[in-house]
Amino acid sequence: MVMRLADELAQVECAEDVFARFGVTFDPRVMAVHRLHVLRRFGIEVQRMETQGTSMSEAERERRYQRALADAHAHFANPTHSTEPPLPGLGRNLVQIRSRPSGA
Repeated sequence: MVMRLADELAQVECAEDVFARFGVTFDPRVMAVHRLHVLRRFGIEVQRMETQGTSMSEAERERRYQRALADAHAHFANPTHSTEPPLPGLGRNLVQIRSRPSGA
């Protein structure tokens, strides 16, 4: 039985596995800082592709997903883009993480 691409992605455990699955190289420094943004941008593009209603073969789907993943990584690897929010209209400070006060 051939496993469909969507089924394969549902079983992936980490971002690096997604990159390995598609044969896309990545910079570990970019992923250390922008992991969630890269994956979110990739996910939004995949969702956009899938909701367009355009029929595509699994081979075409694979090529498009691969390109979307590479583009998402490249976006955050570019120093001029790496500080912008992952999506237009979202602010940069959505969550603030503070250190625990000493003695707490």
